[in-house]
Amino acid sequence: MEFFDFLYLGVFILLSPAFDRRFYHTKNAPANVVAEVAHAIQHFYNLFHIFSSRFVIDLEGEVVVLSYVIDRMLAEFAAAAVNFSSAIRDSYQEEDEDEDRISTSLFKASIQDILKENHSEIFSYYSSCLVSQHKHFIWTGPKLRIHSLSEDILSILPLITLGETSDLLSHQIYATNLELEPPSSPDVRPLVGKRHDQAFASPSNGMSRKKKRLLV
Repeated sequence: MEFFDFLYLGVFILLSPAFDRRFYHTKNAPANVVAEVAHAIQHFYNLFHIFSSRFVIDLEGEVVVLSYVIDRMLAEFAAAAVNFSSAIRDSYQEEDEDEDRISTSLFKASIQDILKENHSEIFSYYSSCLVSQHKHFIWTGPKLRIHSLSEDILSILPLITLGETSDLLSHQIYATNLELEPPSSPDVRPLVGKRHDQAFASPSNGMSRKKKRLLV
């Protein structure tokens, strides 16, 4: 539970500018707000760096890199948020319109700008979730188990010797064309020596690079 609680918080932080009207109704978001979001994102990635060095994730018998779990949750959460926003819009009456409300079109554009700018590798998966009316804000993937590399290594040794997959053949999120058959062999990175998670090679710097895109 604690792992997912932290994951949900981190995903929300990554998408938080889309939920904050200060990124919409001013020419530029306040510098202190932009800095606060960037600082939170930095800590989010730092903590997951630590997690990746001490634990491995098992999804029903298949060991995956942490970035798969985060990216899948991020894309699905983003799609659910946009779909939920559309549902709320449809329920409003014209007389209920509030000039301070963030319109669905602006909210969707903001979400998509964040993903395109900082997480372009999952934009296709996000789009497919949007079309399929994904509505879940919580993890919907296979049962997830976390193993300590120091304590549980013997119990999962047969799994980790095969390496960590960066995508699941049963539920790919990085495929360029999601309609295609999955490749014959997954992208597997062996657990040898120091582990490196490509998703955390450098934290997102989008907060300071291009906030004007959120004002589209």
